[in-house]
Amino acid sequence: MALKMTVEEFQEQEESTADGWRNMWENGQLDQSAEKVQAQLVQFHGLLLAAQRTNRIFVPMCGKTKDLLWLAGKGATVVGTEFAAYACESFFKDNNVPFDVVDLDGVNGKAYFSTDDKLNITIYQCDHYLLTSSMVGFTFDGVWDRGSFNSVPTKDRNKYVNHMKTLLTSTATMLVVVVEYEIISQSDERHNIPSAEECLLSAFAPSANIEKIDRSITEWQGDDNQKRLIISTNWVNYTMCSTISGHVSHITEITILLHWLQIQAL
Repeated sequence: MALKMTVEEFQEQEESTADGWRNMWENGQLDQSAEKVQAQLVQFHGLLLAAQRTNRIFVPMCGKTKDLLWLAGKGATVVGTEFAAYACESFFKDNNVPFDVVDLDGVNGKAYFSTDDKLNITIYQCDHYLLTSSMVGFTFDGVWDRGSFNSVPTKDRNKYVNHMKTLLTSTATMLVVVVEYEIISQSDERHNIPSAEECLLSAFAPSANIEKIDRSITEWQGDDNQKRLIISTNWVNYTMCSTISGHVSHITEITILLHWLQIQAL
């Protein structure tokens, strides 16, 4: 079942800002987006993690998703970006992972990193687009994106892809999960809003071989009078927030595997 939204709701989503997401984190509106490891990651992690790889995995716009912990438990070196300091700190505290914090050199932000030798996790709390491979110290051979691409306004998606390419090895793979949506109208107004899958293909096709590997139905429970995150993204995982009334609903998610083309290792 596609997520239904009006043209106005889609446009409101397109105007979302980093400050808006930060406020939702601080107000507790997004906490439930991080309650469990995402099923698609568990099912398809073998496409990201392999014995012949360094298993350095990037989780863009990660919020406080438990996916970070799950990947690190598999032996991966995990790096996330997240603008909201609340989400960064909450991830470590909620999961009882000891951590330290340092200021970033030359960038407005901080690095939160695990001090547990068995869990190699770092979250860069800064503008996502300011992250560089020199800041991290290496390039990534895998990316887990459940909701990050969905959360990026349409006008910025080429910027998102081009920035991603600067962070990856020449043989990187990327798992992307997007939510299907259906634009509805109470009138006969026409619109040229592309589908989520069309947006993804348009942004990534020039840079990667694309393979659709799954189409699944996700069930979620709503609470009365509470705004809930509909898709994981910016799992974080953000697509949009909607008011619902204590009932179970379903959304359709598409999982895409990307094999990047002609990326020069830095």
